[in-house]
Amino acid sequence: MKHLLFISLILVSSIVRAETSDSAKRLLIDELLVQTGQSAKDTGKLFSNVFIEQMTTALKQAKPNIDPKAFDVIEQEVKLIIDEALLNDNIMADILYPIYSSRFSEEELKELIAFYKTPLGKKLLQNMPAITQEAMQAGQKFGQSLGPKIQERILARFKSEGIEL
Repeated sequence: MKHLLFISLILVSSIVRAETSDSAKRLLIDELLVQTGQSAKDTGKLFSNVFIEQMTTALKQAKPNIDPKAFDVIEQEVKLIIDEALLNDNIMADILYPIYSSRFSEEELKELIAFYKTPLGKKLLQNMPAITQEAMQAGQKFGQSLGPKIQERILARFKSEGIEL
C-alpha cells in the first residue's frame, strides 16, 4: 500500500511538473510569436488581406460593374470570419505551439526572445518582410527564366516518345 501511494505521488508530481513546463513553454512561444509577427492577431490580418485581395480581384474580373458596396461587405465578412477562427477558436495556437515546441527547447526559446530584443534581432525582424518579398520575386523571376527551356525540353521529349498534344 505504501508503494502504491509513493508511486502515485511520483506520477502526480511529474504530471504537475510537465504541465508547468508546458505552460511556461507556451508563454515563451506566445512571446516569440508576437515578436516575429506570427501572433494570431498578426496572422489574422495577413490572412484577411490575402483573402480580401483575391476575392475582390476575382469579383472585379467577373463582374466589372458590381456595386462598390460589395467590396465593403467582402472585407467586413472576411475579417469577421478569420478573427472568429483565429482569435476566438485559438486555431493559430493549436497549429503553431506543437510546431515550435517540437523544434525548440525552453532554453532555445528564451535565447531567441533575447536575440530579437537586441538591436540586430530587431533589425532582422524589421527587414524580414522585405527580404522575404525580394527573395520571392527573385525566385519567381528565376522560375520564369527557366520556363522557355522547360517547355522546349518537354516538347522535345513528347516528340521523341510519340506523345501528341
